[in-house]
Amino acid sequence: MPPSAFDDVVESVRAALNAKRAELSERSSAIEAALRAYERAVELEIAEGFAQAHQLKHPAPGERAAEAARKLARAVANLPELAAHGSVTPARKSEPPAAPEPAASKPRAHPGKLVIIGALSGREKSGALPAEIVGDAEWIDTERDGVHAVGNLPQRIRQGRVRGVVILDRVVSHKHTEPVVAAAREARVPVAFAGQGGKASLLRALTQIEEMRRERG
Repeated sequence: MPPSAFDDVVESVRAALNAKRAELSERSSAIEAALRAYERAVELEIAEGFAQAHQLKHPAPGERAAEAARKLARAVANLPELAAHGSVTPARKSEPPAAPEPAASKPRAHPGKLVIIGALSGREKSGALPAEIVGDAEWIDTERDGVHAVGNLPQRIRQGRVRGVVILDRVVSHKHTEPVVAAAREARVPVAFAGQGGKASLLRALTQIEEMRRERG
């Protein structure tokens, strides 16, 4: 029995909210990671000063507090709420001209695969996607093969070999996709959700993927 119009609307809302949640989680994780790095750098400099004053063994070298602070400031300044009010520019002007950008923000040389996680319950996969991306899409069926179906996907994401991930969140267990979402968040690879994998939901998810890719450069 084909899904009702109500189902399509509910899936659309669910996918849109899940996409926003994933973006918020990614921004929060970036700030948390930068804050932890800043704390470690400050602790290191305190330990170095103490060791020098008391002629103790110096700790292993690490990132300096000033550089960690600049990275933390960048992560906060890149929040859309601040960017909308022009708060990003002053933070960037204070950085040294030669300061390297984080590797994760650099555009990838190869667009990579579009990976879709979830089964279509016997439906033809190729017909659910636009013809121009069928050959560049990879389907992973965790319902049939379990968590092992994900395999080395998190590693491939971190290596820049995946351009986007679409999760059929109505038919895939959260425990199967958690490592994938974590890797995508770390590598700044966009993630979108497509409910049960209806054609309209998939198209919306693909549109969200491309919009997120353009925003991230």
